[in-house]
Amino acid sequence: MRLESQVRDGICILRLKGRFVTGSDAALASARQSLEEIGIANAVIDLRAVPYIDSTGLAFVVELHKSLVRRGGQLFLADANPRVREVLEMTRIVEIVPLFQGVEDAEAALRGAVLC
Repeated sequence: MRLESQVRDGICILRLKGRFVTGSDAALASARQSLEEIGIANAVIDLRAVPYIDSTGLAFVVELHKSLVRRGGQLFLADANPRVREVLEMTRIVEIVPLFQGVEDAEAALRGAVLC
C-alpha cells in the first residue's frame, strides 16, 4: 500500500494505491497522526487505485473519521471501484463516511460543509 497526500485549500486528499498488506496499518496510522499534527480537519480518501479493501483499510477509514470528527472536521471517500464500494456498503461505513463518485465532488461537498 502506498499513500500520497496533497493539501488543497485546507482539505487533505489521501491517495491510496495498491493492496492493503500486513504492516500497512503502521503507515496509515502515521498519516493519521500527521494530519493531527498539522491541524488538518477535513480529508478525502481517493480509492481509485485500491483494488479491494480489507479490515486494515476499513479500520483506517473508521479511525481517521473519528480523529477528524473530534477536531470538528469530516472525512469523505471517493472513486471506489464496484468491489470496494460493495464492502463499504456491506459494512455500512458509507452511512457514517459519505462516498462520492469523484474526488472533486467530495472536495466541493467538504467546502460547502465548511462554509455553512
